[in-house]
Amino acid sequence: MGFAGCAFVAIAMTQQGEMADDPEVDLVGMPENNAAGELLDDIVFDVVVATIEGLPKPRRRDPDALGESVRRAVRSALSEQWGKKPICIVHVLTV
Repeated sequence: MGFAGCAFVAIAMTQQGEMADDPEVDLVGMPENNAAGELLDDIVFDVVVATIEGLPKPRRRDPDALGESVRRAVRSALSEQWGKKPICIVHVLTV
């Protein structure tokens, strides 16, 4: 069994379901760029922001639902860009 890397995402959300700050993304054990030369960090960041903004407010207020939605989106995007499905850990902090 091989190691397919880890993606760590930290998100700070307000109680009203808005992002308190930009999400933090850290990719470990993955290449920096995809085949087209684009940075994977930037791609994952954009996926995280798009996923959060695309969710309805009630779902954004639920940290578990938000975390799972972001986890699935990040894993899917990395699989599409890199060809492997890494471990994805999403931490949602409500402030």
